[in-house]
Amino acid sequence: MKRILLLAAAALCTLCAAAQTWDGPQWAVVNTSSCFMRIQPDYESGNETQVLMGTVLRVHGAERYWRLVDAPDYKDVWTTQMNLAFMDEAGKDAWIAAPKYICSAEYSHLFEEPSAAAARVCDFTMGDLVRKGAESRRGWVQVFLPSGRECWARAYDVTDFDEWVRSREASQENLVATARRLLGTPYMWGGASIKHFDCSGFTQFVYRQCGIVLPRNAREQISLGEEVPYDFDRMQPGDLLFYGTPATAKKKMVVAHVAMYCGDRKIIHSSMLVRISSLVPEGEDFYDRRPLAVRRMLGHVDAPDGPRSVAARPWYY
Repeated sequence: MKRILLLAAAALCTLCAAAQTWDGPQWAVVNTSSCFMRIQPDYESGNETQVLMGTVLRVHGAERYWRLVDAPDYKDVWTTQMNLAFMDEAGKDAWIAAPKYICSAEYSHLFEEPSAAAARVCDFTMGDLVRKGAESRRGWVQVFLPSGRECWARAYDVTDFDEWVRSREASQENLVATARRLLGTPYMWGGASIKHFDCSGFTQFVYRQCGIVLPRNAREQISLGEEVPYDFDRMQPGDLLFYGTPATAKKKMVVAHVAMYCGDRKIIHSSMLVRISSLVPEGEDFYDRRPLAVRRMLGHVDAPDGPRSVAARPWYY
């Protein structure tokens, strides 16, 4: 055991030393539709989360082609350099200030020319950000990746970002409708894009599409909003139900899962895949667990005890 601990300590020191030698640009913006953020600089390492195109990261370490970064929701995670467009402070500020489009389609692509027959540059998925160009041609708009590369997007796949923010409407109906459109999406630990979700990545994505910024993890989400009794007569669509292990005299509470109430004694959640489960035994796909807590976010947005709105805190920065 002592030898294992010494080897682990040596490996940690090696990683820290690598991080301390980084002298490249201190900022980067995600330049692919999404990228994985891993615990260690290795493809076999666990994936902690995903971040979408346009997300600003702080870079503070390197090992081979891996970069150690701080994301808006995670500190000290690793991603590969080809996912990123590196920038100095001025470049980062210019990116944040630039007019942008947000991808409002679920799935799309960016092209080298304004034609679906042109070479594809990359995939382009819901929530991705690109800088607006000045040109448009017959249903296409000019855009620029964070790296500055010129591309073309279908006009109906994008929305002006400021307009998109103003159009967000957080309501019970919109939350449930948004969540239902994601039914069948595969579960993946750390998933937080439309391609795959874990449980809290799913609730965060749904709420963000409706204009509310939730923290990344269920253990953080449970601390926001108003506590609601686990009572079918008092719960409302959009309420979040948290599951796990209750606290004891010797152990802290462990929050392991989050789901969203969608009415009619049912929840929608990412568990193996995004699905609807019954909260009563006679219903289809009965979820036989009692929640630790139920929390209501609606009515508490931008309040001291609540989540932030996209307008108050765009999650990308």
